[in-house]
Amino acid sequence: MLKKKFNFKNNKDISAIKYSLDKNFKFDLLSIFRDVYDLLLRRNFYKYFYDNFFKKQKYNIDLVLPAKGFSSQSRKNKLNNLKSIKNKSILLIGCGNGFDTANWLKFKPKSITAIDLLNYSSSWKKMKNYALKKNSYTNLEFRQVDILNLDMSKKYDFIVSDAVFEHLKDFKKVITFCKKILKKDGIIYASYGPLWYNYGGDHFSGRDKLENGFNHILLNKKDYKKYFDKNVGNLNYEISKKGSGGLLVKKDLFSKLLPNQYMEIYKKNNLQSIFTIVEFCPIGYELLKKNHNLKQRIIKKHPLIEIENNYLKTQIVYLKKK
Repeated sequence: MLKKKFNFKNNKDISAIKYSLDKNFKFDLLSIFRDVYDLLLRRNFYKYFYDNFFKKQKYNIDLVLPAKGFSSQSRKNKLNNLKSIKNKSILLIGCGNGFDTANWLKFKPKSITAIDLLNYSSSWKKMKNYALKKNSYTNLEFRQVDILNLDMSKKYDFIVSDAVFEHLKDFKKVITFCKKILKKDGIIYASYGPLWYNYGGDHFSGRDKLENGFNHILLNKKDYKKYFDKNVGNLNYEISKKGSGGLLVKKDLFSKLLPNQYMEIYKKNNLQSIFTIVEFCPIGYELLKKNHNLKQRIIKKHPLIEIENNYLKTQIVYLKKK
C-alpha cells in the first residue's frame, strides 16, 4: 500500500536520482528514423486526413496530429528553422531537472538561462558539469526563481517552454511579462498539455480506470478529494513514476484554460502565431465516441464548452512579437 501523505517544501531538492545524459546510440537511431518517417509520411497523411478535425477553434491551425506526433527534437528543429538559435539568448521556463538543456546546447546558443519554481540543484550541478565536459561555449545558468521576479531589463531572443503553460495559474500576467522581456524580433516557443478539459487534464484522473479520465471536470470538490486520496501515492512515487501528477493536484497548479483562451491571450499581447500545431488525444476521443453516457454527463456539466475541447490535448505554438 502506498503512503498517501505528502511532506513537501519548495526548497526540498527533488532531483532525479539516476539519469544518463549520454543517450544510447540505438535510441538516437530510432529517434532519427521516427522523425524522418513522420516528416515524409505521417505528417502529410495527417494534414490531409485531419483537415478541419477541430471545427470550433477560432485560430489558424497549421497541423493536427495524434498525441506525440511531433517529437521534442522536431519542435526544436522547427524553431531553429524559423530563426537561427546559434549565438542567441534563450530563457527556458520550467526546466525541471534541466537535462533537456543538453538538446538546446546542440544549437550553440550564446546563453541559456534555465529557471524553475522548484529545487533541482543536484541535477543542475550535474548538467553544468556535463556542459563543461562537452566544451560548450554556451553560458548555462540555472536558477530557482519565479519568472515574474526576473530582471525585466534583460531581454531574450527566445523564450522556450515545454509542459509548463498549462500549469501557470496567473497565465495572463506571465505572458504579459514574457512579452516585455522578449526582444523585438524574438520568438516564444511553447508546448503544453494535456489541457485542463482534456482526458487526464489534471495529470491524475484515469490512472485507476479508463472511464475516470474526466473525473477532474465531472466530480464535485468533495468526491474529487476522495478520488484523489484513494489513488495518490507518496511524494517519491508521484515524482518518479507519475510525472508529479499528485503534487500538481495538491498545489492546484493548473491554468484551467480552453485552447481558444490561450490563443486569445497571445493575441491581446500582440504575439502573433507563426506556426501552430494541435495534438488530439486518441484515448479521450475514442472513449467519448463509445461511451455515450459519459459524453452526456460532460455536456450536462459543461454545456457551454464544445465537446472537441475534451479531446484536444496539446497546443504547440511559435509566437513572434509584433
